[in-house]
Amino acid sequence: MNVLAFATRGERTRAHIITIAAGLFWRRSFHGVAVDEVATAAEVNKATIYRYFADKRDLALAVVRQHGSMTLETIFALNYDDAHDPDARLAAIFRHIYYVHVDTHKEEADVYGCPIVGLALELGQDMPEIREEAQKIFDRIEEYFTAIAAQSIAAGKVSGDAATLARTLTQLLHGAFASARVSADPSRVLDAGHACLTLIGYPDTPIIEPGETAS
Repeated sequence: MNVLAFATRGERTRAHIITIAAGLFWRRSFHGVAVDEVATAAEVNKATIYRYFADKRDLALAVVRQHGSMTLETIFALNYDDAHDPDARLAAIFRHIYYVHVDTHKEEADVYGCPIVGLALELGQDMPEIREEAQKIFDRIEEYFTAIAAQSIAAGKVSGDAATLARTLTQLLHGAFASARVSADPSRVLDAGHACLTLIGYPDTPIIEPGETAS
């Protein structure tokens, strides 16, 4: 359901500003983008931005919250619910992330990793609220990975503690974002995905089926 279809004009404007700011911060960093540039890109005046956000820091926090909610819903919840076996769930999550990176690379000849990770690393020391919000999102991601790991353990594919294994899967995902951005290579996401599948006992499960391509 498209929530914005039922939102007020003000809510739609606020969401639009966040979306535009997210794209700019993602590509160029928080400190590399001025509020004036956000206003120009969003086709609103600067006063409109300050009507909805106290300052650029408040806007960055809103970006983390909105993108985190979208990531959890469209990448983790959706792919987790659509599959049943642990390897199918994990493969679907990494496949989705990979294709997002592929699409970005096709459009811009570059890869930008994860905006939440980027903002948390850039602003975490100066803005503890950003770090706290990012950690909440990462904790939710770990919950999905914990459930997947627990399934694999129950199936006898691996042994150990599900929560510890899930933390390793999350760290591999973070590493994939960083490596893909530095190398401008979406395939680094697939490398991490295959490593994660091996860790839960499914080294032969493909993430991309033969002949499958990004739409």
